[in-house]
Amino acid sequence: MTGKSPDDKRLAVNRRGRPVLPEVELHSRRDEVTLRSRPDLYGIETLSARYLKQTFKPHAHDEYLFGVIDGGVHTVWCRGEMHQVPRGSVVTMRPGDIHHGGAGSETGWRQRMLYIPEAGMRELVEDSFGRAPTGTLDFGAAFHARPDLAQRFSALHEALHASVQRLSRDVALETLLGALLRELAPQLSAPERRGNGRIADAVDYLDSHVEEDVSLDELCRITGLRRRQTIEAFRRATGLPPHAWHLQRKILMVKRLLRTGLSPAEAAAQVGFADQSHMGRHFRAIVGITPAAFARG
Repeated sequence: MTGKSPDDKRLAVNRRGRPVLPEVELHSRRDEVTLRSRPDLYGIETLSARYLKQTFKPHAHDEYLFGVIDGGVHTVWCRGEMHQVPRGSVVTMRPGDIHHGGAGSETGWRQRMLYIPEAGMRELVEDSFGRAPTGTLDFGAAFHARPDLAQRFSALHEALHASVQRLSRDVALETLLGALLRELAPQLSAPERRGNGRIADAVDYLDSHVEEDVSLDELCRITGLRRRQTIEAFRRATGLPPHAWHLQRKILMVKRLLRTGLSPAEAAAQVGFADQSHMGRHFRAIVGITPAAFARG
């Protein structure tokens, strides 16, 4: 059996004489972390991380901490005992909960975290349920084996962490926190009379401000409803949450601009997308082809 020298850069070929690309390592062997601060959104912070070697000393946060383990196993000491927290687990910690830990296996773990200051939490809970919480909220445990909720958490956290559109981040936060509170703190929930407010005016507002980065608070001022009420009433009226409605109007405008001869980059800038790549991803997801292919057609 023979081997190749590390200096041999030639590619192997298959039976048809075509080169076979070498296998590459799919994952980096170092920690990868991004932290984003949203001072205009209740002062929250979001974190997305893949840890291999990281260990945390005993510490606590001033904020509420909500998270999901979406890969590997995280070993954590919290509330008097050590936990092996696997993929599909949802994390709920109160301000002041002491915890520490690290990797539960040699492959490390992936986590997404959301930090909400106590003042912001009070506002969000009051908006969602019509009354402010008394004292510190308790979710019964720090770790919850809830794969379905964990999957929804990851998708909403991605929008909250990475989206450049304010309305998308606003709706993601409301939807994520609403799911956590309803499913893990059901004592907060109470039947509430549904209201539609001036949803038609909110729809018109989004349609006439396609190029702008609209916030949920702007829509609430129009509807006369709270944040969660506005989202739910908008969905009942249109079939979509407000950020998805606004996005589809943006894509419709891009299509019109491409038909007039504008380039995809010019259309993306005019409609208010962060860049052409950002626009292109959403365009293909809605239209089914790339903006360039649409323009050629």
